[in-house]
Amino acid sequence: MDRVHEADRRSWIGEKMKVRDFKQHWIDTFRSCESDPEENGRRYKIMELMKVPESVVKALEEECGLKPTLHGRPHSLSSTQVLDLQDIPDNVDLVTVKLHKQDLDKRASDAAYRSRSIRIFKMMGSTSRVNFSKSKPAGKISKVSPSDQAPVPEVALVVQIFRPIKLPNKLRRVTISTFINNKIQGEVVVLGSQSLTALRNTISCVADINAPGDYSEDPDKPQCPKAIELYKSGFFFIGNTFYNDMTDPSCRDYSEVIREWAKNPRRNVGPFEVKRMEDTCFNDLEIQLGYPYVYVHQGYCEHLIVFSDMRMLHPDDSQHMSDYPMILQNHTHPKRLLCWLCHKAPANWVTYENERVTEDPFFFCDTCFRSYNYTADKKKIGHFRAEPYLDVLI
Repeated sequence: MDRVHEADRRSWIGEKMKVRDFKQHWIDTFRSCESDPEENGRRYKIMELMKVPESVVKALEEECGLKPTLHGRPHSLSSTQVLDLQDIPDNVDLVTVKLHKQDLDKRASDAAYRSRSIRIFKMMGSTSRVNFSKSKPAGKISKVSPSDQAPVPEVALVVQIFRPIKLPNKLRRVTISTFINNKIQGEVVVLGSQSLTALRNTISCVADINAPGDYSEDPDKPQCPKAIELYKSGFFFIGNTFYNDMTDPSCRDYSEVIREWAKNPRRNVGPFEVKRMEDTCFNDLEIQLGYPYVYVHQGYCEHLIVFSDMRMLHPDDSQHMSDYPMILQNHTHPKRLLCWLCHKAPANWVTYENERVTEDPFFFCDTCFRSYNYTADKKKIGHFRAEPYLDVLI
């Protein structure tokens, strides 16, 4: 697939890295630093890694240390205290901190600017978190039981999940504009020792919670089980390998038809490998940061997934294994689909092949759906199929 994406021509896509090798390289580097605890020895290591002279390293220590950015004595701060980034003193010399303070002051005094800034941050979809931790009072660290302790050392990966890029034909007409820009749906942190199934179980999509079936004859009848309860198959496509979810006996290999299609040499794709999602952990993967991989479920619903960051878990991150996968942010946009009849209430129903409306499909709120498509004694008017409609924000 590298021939298709041309990763070499895209500056935001990193080099191929094996997650396990990344972890081992960190361990080896850390041990080499421990073996030479002298300050000059550490400075030499930094010079070697950054390929800069000693004068530059000394300048960085002076300009980017704690003293230029904090008011008071840096050593008085314990590792459990949280710095208040909104309470910035006036006598700081670092230009970036000065500009940050000016921006905070403007947000506090100008409501319009504050509102505009919030909208921009939401549109950018960038996480503001530095540490991976659940919300808790400053300075309070919860104890970790041995059974819930995350492995040490451990790799943490930030995964961006995008909204669906391929939808069933019946929905493309009205929703393609929402998804065509590849908007981020959410950001999740996973650990290297976790299986790919853990990530899949974290991804929420309206296609999974939809109740399939025709409800036009009786809108009040009990709805069928959710789609995820009927169709449990899915796969990740990462690095020319299909990772199929086979945790349930009813799961099917969605990738089989794609692999058969790719066997034609004229298509110039493949060959592909096949592995089980539940038997593969993130440590087993070879990834490229910024590269678009794919998650497919419900047969047709495709999400791009991107590994945006990879680093080692550190003491300020949550050490609770049960906290991962950890959702950093859900990026939702307050734009609901309104009823096409009254243009006031949110749509609750969608009809197909409806002879009495101008569009196919057509979206109704519950009140308009029942009053327009049924008589007073609840008899169906004309021919159409109907399904409950779930908003994409759910």
